[in-house]
Amino acid sequence: MMPSHSEFLSAIQSRNLGLSERQAEVAARFAVILHRENEQQNLTRILGVEAFVEGHLLDAVELLKQPDLGQRVLDIGSGSGVPGLLAASLDQESQRIWFLTDSEAKKAEYLDRARLELGLRRVSVFPKRAELVLDLSQADTAIARAVGSVEKISGWIWNCSTWNNLILFKSRGWEEEWKEARLSKFGKKLTVTHSHDYSDHSKTRLLITLKRK
Repeated sequence: MMPSHSEFLSAIQSRNLGLSERQAEVAARFAVILHRENEQQNLTRILGVEAFVEGHLLDAVELLKQPDLGQRVLDIGSGSGVPGLLAASLDQESQRIWFLTDSEAKKAEYLDRARLELGLRRVSVFPKRAELVLDLSQADTAIARAVGSVEKISGWIWNCSTWNNLILFKSRGWEEEWKEARLSKFGKKLTVTHSHDYSDHSKTRLLITLKRK
């Protein structure tokens, strides 16, 4: 059976993530929405109470701590809503605006329903590829989790003019990926300005911030 709101809330509150009561409540609501939708379409394999907290919520919490997150953030391939929609629901920066993109119409429809259900006013959803939305949104920061390598993502968005920061969720193998990327035409034009390691005993977890040179 799908976990209940109270089960998610209890697990979230038991972890020392520095969330307020309101943030814990909205995170639990998001978890229920995600799990409910996952029964209709394949959004994620990270399911269950503990898996949600460790595999989804922690990523959103750590993203919001990044010093170069910017004020207009575009999530590339938002999919399940993690990290973009979940981070937006937790965000306490009243001036920050979030743009969610997914080229699959069914996923974009889910994201828009979830946005409305969570009552998020500073979030917009686009059923389009990210590169078609970047200039329109005037986003200063692009974020991505599990959608491709530095070189691949850069190839999609390089000609879009507004972004300066690219924040990527990475795992084991990042150093090799960056070594290869630096040999490419895009990698030569990027520099790593911040690396945040929040690994635990079971998984390597990194948030990498890159800027255009």
